Amino acid sequence: MSAKSEKVEMIKKVKDGLDVWDDIFRYAAAADYSAIHPDDFERMKWYGIYRQRPNDGHFMVRIKIPGGQLTGFKLREIGKLANQYGRGFGDVTTRQDIQLHWFRIEYMPDFLDRIYNKLGMYQNFGCGDAPRNVCGCPLAGLAADEIVDTSEMVPAVSLMYKEGGKEFSNLPRKHKTTITGCRIHCAAPQINEIGIFGVERVRNGTIERGLGVCVGGGLRDTPHYAESLRVFLKPDIELVKDVCRKLTHLYRDQDSLRQGRLRARFKFYVAEVGWRRVRDQLEEYLGYQLEHDESIVGPVGVGNDDHVGPGLQKNGLMYLGVPIPRGRLSGEQMIQLADLADKYCADEKRQLNTTIKQNIIFLNVPPAKLSDLSKELADIGLPADAHPVRRSLISCTGIQFCNLSIVETKERSKRILDYLEKNVPMDEPIFVSVTGCPNSCAQYQIADIGLQGTLYTWKGQKGVEHYHMLVGGRQGVDPEFGRFITDEGDKKVKVPAELVHLSIEKLIRAYQAERTDGEKFADWAQRQEMSRLAALVKPPEDAEIPATA
Repeated sequence: MSAKSEKVEMIKKVKDGLDVWDDIFRYAAAADYSAIHPDDFERMKWYGIYRQRPNDGHFMVRIKIPGGQLTGFKLREIGKLANQYGRGFGDVTTRQDIQLHWFRIEYMPDFLDRIYNKLGMYQNFGCGDAPRNVCGCPLAGLAADEIVDTSEMVPAVSLMYKEGGKEFSNLPRKHKTTITGCRIHCAAPQINEIGIFGVERVRNGTIERGLGVCVGGGLRDTPHYAESLRVFLKPDIELVKDVCRKLTHLYRDQDSLRQGRLRARFKFYVAEVGWRRVRDQLEEYLGYQLEHDESIVGPVGVGNDDHVGPGLQKNGLMYLGVPIPRGRLSGEQMIQLADLADKYCADEKRQLNTTIKQNIIFLNVPPAKLSDLSKELADIGLPADAHPVRRSLISCTGIQFCNLSIVETKERSKRILDYLEKNVPMDEPIFVSVTGCPNSCAQYQIADIGLQGTLYTWKGQKGVEHYHMLVGGRQGVDPEFGRFITDEGDKKVKVPAELVHLSIEKLIRAYQAERTDGEKFADWAQRQEMSRLAALVKPPEDAEIPATA
């Protein structure tokens, strides 16, 4: 067992992560950051509380939002928390949560009271070696063309994990679940440990709709696409909960995965034993056999969209997806969005949803009010009708707050976005991911254009922020991870951060000039010779970093 694994496993053995609850309030009463036991910093993650870089007294809090399902009331309170404690801003994450920064330990009792008691939400398993936020389609139950309505399944599975408590609180590592029944599988089931997705098949001349299951997905520096178990599930909440529970038990019980943190994820076990063995073991845990269907090899029709823009719901009302630049909102914008939800959304229970592309969707808007809503959104700096790259450029937290990041990302993403919006006309979204380290919080391996931060020497100056670039990530029945762009020596090309927007522009313009009818960027990128890609993105030898760097 590695030293880090041994340390974390011992921390969990001495005291379960969930048992830090009372300690949080004890530390808060003392208002003394230095008095917090080092092991309890690790355990606080079980409630979504992280030390914030540079670890000098502040925390990031991750507010858990199953399926991204919000109301104006909830988002308004989150905006107030951001303004009161978080220096006036927050970030939508790629798991549909909202993260706030600059919290101090003495703020936690009020924060937790408002989350649990005022909003009826919960922070259990916000992080830690436990099930993470369950993701889902933001239009679940409302999309006119969805395969299966999963709107109640997502919160039910999340609540199952929460109520299970210590049944799930000591897993080998993090454990991610997504459940989506939409046709574009927008919640990315193939990069989760458990991915449940909508399936259509023909039986006796009739279309039958249900769910498939894929397992063992995950990214970081050793990405794996999840493998289908070739089973067909009836769209039954209790069955879905049972499958998720037992797959999580199966993962929990693999003691061999606890030997090293880097290989403690479910994806390594699935890759080792194969999906057939996992299916057999799942059925042993369940105590019954699932319906096998060898034709269900994965989700069909996966894209890189998340329903941004306007659309008609099955109930005759409209939705309006709003792109959030780099996923960052001011506290005041959160409150303004909440006010607009109360003003324009006809169903007080389904008003707003976050997406894994860090965007916000308004739900249940009467068609006659859509134009007025769009105008008011533009007035607060969040136009729904924006440049296509705004809806699909995402960013991790970066070096500003994250202890693992190598480079800055949020401000860099803003500069990239500003440049592309001003200089590069586009007629379709191209998924651009900006990530500050190999950990892939912003999912760079599945992006059309992925940036992975690194430090490198530039013209004699050491430690200059650079990015490795990947292109061509795609999901679906023929998934591919993005390819790192390499030079003649098969070394990853490194582009200075201050010049990377120019490299992105060259890639997009080459694609636009050369694409065949209907060809997507990922398909164009996958058919390019590596030497061509390298020539496009490498800066000229006489290039200079601007003085504003």
